[in-house]
Amino acid sequence: MLKIDNYIGSDIALLVPTKDRPGKIKNLLDSLAAQTTQCSRIIIINGGECIEHVVMCYKDQLPVEYYECKPPGQIRQRNLGISLLDSRTPLVGSLDDDIILMPDAIEKMIAYWNKIPAETAAVSFNIINCKPEKHTWLKGMMGLTGPQPGKVLSSGINTPILSLNESIPSEWVCGGATIWRQEILKKFTNSPQDAMWASSEDLNFSYPIGKYYPLFVCADAKVKHEHVYDLRIKRKYRYYGRTETLWRFYFVESNKELSRCAFLWSQVTTIIARFVKGVISYESRHFQFAYGQIEGVIAGMIAIAYKKSLKELLNDTMKK
Repeated sequence: MLKIDNYIGSDIALLVPTKDRPGKIKNLLDSLAAQTTQCSRIIIINGGECIEHVVMCYKDQLPVEYYECKPPGQIRQRNLGISLLDSRTPLVGSLDDDIILMPDAIEKMIAYWNKIPAETAAVSFNIINCKPEKHTWLKGMMGLTGPQPGKVLSSGINTPILSLNESIPSEWVCGGATIWRQEILKKFTNSPQDAMWASSEDLNFSYPIGKYYPLFVCADAKVKHEHVYDLRIKRKYRYYGRTETLWRFYFVESNKELSRCAFLWSQVTTIIARFVKGVISYESRHFQFAYGQIEGVIAGMIAIAYKKSLKELLNDTMKK
């Protein structure tokens, strides 16, 4: 089914969860102010120190709105933003605070929405400053990569949708650089998790939706992702290793067509690879990340053995 009516800029609202990164918010808003096509709402949901003065400096240039969400949490903040939507904006953008849009990104995104099937659920922007991991036979055997972008492997690993030369259908979309149909966001609610890092949250949310509705990535709608890990978190890389593993484990267990054995094999191979890399480079971060992965695998297997919910472990990751 093809669209009859065309979308325009005022059909879009943008939701931006943020926490303690006023510089990133300023960069994002600067890029939005430079757009060739403007949207009708920009909803900033802050979970940290007050940055209202930063956001409202743009009120004469942009349709900014500022809200606070306590306790913080990426999913919780985004859900608050969704609750503020109304029928004026059938399209809703979910943007991370460290995204920078190229000047014609929204214009190109709207043009793409106007030529894809009406039942489409979401379209991701094309993140152009990150290179996808190169697929090789060995990495494929390890369950880590695949030859096609936008796929979900049986191990639960999703192949990248980065720096694309052409638009593609995809089995998943990026959580922080995507335009959704509002009715999809309201139909498929995402329950909050009390974790400091919602790793694979975009995969957990979008992949099940993609089983029923088309998902795409628009190559012409270009953005940059200026991501920085928050190394203030206690145990740093060990925390990231454990959290990433548990989120991936939860994703595999939640989608029965995926394989627990393939997931565990991919974890074993990456743990070995990280230890080897640590020995070669003399960098402790590789050992720390691998130790975190081991903790995540063991915790997940214990939870399954005792028929406990892996989702509960995701809440605990911020306390470990």
